[in-house]
Amino acid sequence: MPKKEKLPPRKGASALRTLLRYAGGQKKGLAVAAVCAVLASGMEIVGPFLTGRAIDHIVGPGQVDYGAILGYLVALGVLYVFFSVFQYLVSYLSYACAHRMVRAIRADADDRLMKLPLSYYDRSASGDVISRFVNDATAIADGLVDGITQLLTGAVTILGTLGFMLYISPVVTLVVLLVTSITFFVARTVTRLSNKHFKAQQALTGELGGLVEEMVGGVRTVKAYSYEDRAADRFAEINGRLYTAGQKAQFASSLTNPTTRFVNYLAYIAVGVVGGAVSGLSAGSISSFIIYSNQFARPFNQLTAIVTQIMAAWAATIRVLELMETPPESPDGPEALEAASLTGRVRFAGVDFAYLPQRPLIGNFSLQVEPGMRVAIVGPTGAGKTTLVNLIMRFYDVDAGAILVDGVDAAGVPFRERDIREITRSSLRRRIGMVLQDTWLFGGTVRENIAYARPDATKEEVVAAAKAAHAHSFIKRLPQGYDTVLDTAGGSLSAGQRQLLTIARAMLSDPDILVLDEATSSIDTLTEQRVTRAFAKLARGRTSFVIAHRLSTIRDADLIIVMNEGHVVEQGNHRELLEKDGFYARLYQSQFAAAE
Repeated sequence: MPKKEKLPPRKGASALRTLLRYAGGQKKGLAVAAVCAVLASGMEIVGPFLTGRAIDHIVGPGQVDYGAILGYLVALGVLYVFFSVFQYLVSYLSYACAHRMVRAIRADADDRLMKLPLSYYDRSASGDVISRFVNDATAIADGLVDGITQLLTGAVTILGTLGFMLYISPVVTLVVLLVTSITFFVARTVTRLSNKHFKAQQALTGELGGLVEEMVGGVRTVKAYSYEDRAADRFAEINGRLYTAGQKAQFASSLTNPTTRFVNYLAYIAVGVVGGAVSGLSAGSISSFIIYSNQFARPFNQLTAIVTQIMAAWAATIRVLELMETPPESPDGPEALEAASLTGRVRFAGVDFAYLPQRPLIGNFSLQVEPGMRVAIVGPTGAGKTTLVNLIMRFYDVDAGAILVDGVDAAGVPFRERDIREITRSSLRRRIGMVLQDTWLFGGTVRENIAYARPDATKEEVVAAAKAAHAHSFIKRLPQGYDTVLDTAGGSLSAGQRQLLTIARAMLSDPDILVLDEATSSIDTLTEQRVTRAFAKLARGRTSFVIAHRLSTIRDADLIIVMNEGHVVEQGNHRELLEKDGFYARLYQSQFAAAE
């Protein structure tokens, strides 16, 4: 299989278009949230002006005007009630839009995942893919929605407070602007420092998720080989790099807060000195100005959090784009036919294939398989056995040559020697039953797992398939029988039981061609004998390809293909190959000696 590699980064323009596209999908909700944010900010801005007027009626010359003060207090009360309502609407609508965006991003990602070629999964850690699908989608939505609303309210606050400050005193306003302008330079510097660290943090989060997924999924292997300490070391190393990247990102972004607060205090002092001593402002006006200077500086104080969230969303967008822009599996051609059935005749005609162009694996491979033949493919690890399965199933397409099959199309018209690339993938794969070396079960009942290939299968058909696979007896011993709920790994079952369920699944699909990749490698000898007999019954009249390291399971095969380094070195039946005393004979004798 090809080596896992990182996908190339995408340009910022693509990321921006993606953000705008998902934001555009929520334009109505975001527009209402924006209007509410503007109204809430406007009401918050009017408050200090009314407060200043009320103070002037308390400390001004003459008697205290309680009527005027009461009027201002009532106005403030009504104002802040409406402010709270609009602020709630902003929060509610923002989160609603964010959740809908997450749903849209994940739906698009799921659609793309189902269309990606197998090569993507071969080179990508599953934990990293999951992280892009789950964590990055959330980071995009939260960062985009919160960022937009906070930037909008910040802009309204800055413009509104600036207008009121200019109305009260242009001179003092100029002082506040000069002092707080330092915040711009701080924010710009912080953005540059933190951006690269947030990108590294997102990437390392995916890498750590991939490691944890591997360790949890293979916990039995980890414990069996006493790998706990080394696994912990690997985790500590990646976690340490993640911690360092996170610390650097947070350190850079956290510089703004104390700096801007210091600037705020300078602004308060300047307002008091210049407003009182130079401009002769009233106590109420100075109070209003101090509140306005605080409100004016607040968006800049919050800039750290906004920038942090937007940078995290930006980094997450880049990672999701790497997934979304990965070329999908080549689509079926417009002339591709739907295969209703296959006869089982398969011909490999001069097939060349390589996972990587610089490392050819299969070269000029030719083979004729007649209907009903049982073909065994054997050879050492890396010989190209599983690759043949990938090519038959069209998980990968050949680089040169062709794989040809006979069958009948959906209209009932027979076809002969048709290149499988001219047949729709879905119809081709429906006619091929496959049992993989790695058993895969999903969270659901035993019945649902067996019926995965045929969701419309009746209970009787499911039971019949289980009986044929010799799985019925152990299923009946489960707590709820066929209604027993399994977890995604089938952890409550033994390896052999899990494999029996996948065999029952293949039997239920009633395929024209069988592909068995190490199908009985984890079943005990007695069960193996039963399953072998069941497969012999199922394979009667059907073409079957069997890949197994244990040569005892394929001695009765009609044809044995012996592969080494991607080439067919021998072929024949078991007796003929032993008589040749070649590569197969040595392989068989080595296993026989090991068994003794």
